Amino acid sequence: LRIRVEARLVFAMGDARRYTRLRLVMEKVLVTSTSESQREDMKSVFSDMFEAHPHLGDLFDEIYPQIEQQMRSGITEEFELLAKQNEINEKLLALEELLEAAENGGVAEAPPTVRPLPEGMTPEDVLRRQTHELKQRELESLLAEQSGLEEDNRELKAAIQEQDSQMDASTQELNDIRSQVQAAAEAV
Repeated sequence: LRIRVEARLVFAMGDARRYTRLRLVMEKVLVTSTSESQREDMKSVFSDMFEAHPHLGDLFDEIYPQIEQQMRSGITEEFELLAKQNEINEKLLALEELLEAAENGGVAEAPPTVRPLPEGMTPEDVLRRQTHELKQRELESLLAEQSGLEEDNRELKAAIQEQDSQMDASTQELNDIRSQVQAAAEAV
């Protein structure tokens, strides 16, 4: 018995019709791309291994639905994140309002496509500020990564020192035993 788990997009009230369609298309692409033929294609990549170890093929068959679900879930989350970051739904809602107003013979005011510049700033200033902010976030990320690596290095150095101490103690113990053996050999 195989249970198939489907990734479903949750559609919120107030989503643009075009956005809903875009999400449905994305879901259809996910279903198509993770179909049974895709499963067989993935399985064929490892066919030599599955022939040599048939239990791995059975295991793959058991876990493939989870792999499929994880792929769909990850792609869906990434789609939603990108759509939110790029304000796709809001832009499509504005487009629908414009189209509806045009169909009704009215004239709708087009939403501004360009945000006004802050007072006293040129486009170059805005770009510099955005680049600076991006580099600042990257620097913070790199510093956090460096801090983690330094902590890992400290732990590794402590482990190496501990092993060195143990090796020194073992070497001393061996030297003591060798001295005792030499003394016993000379006494004979």
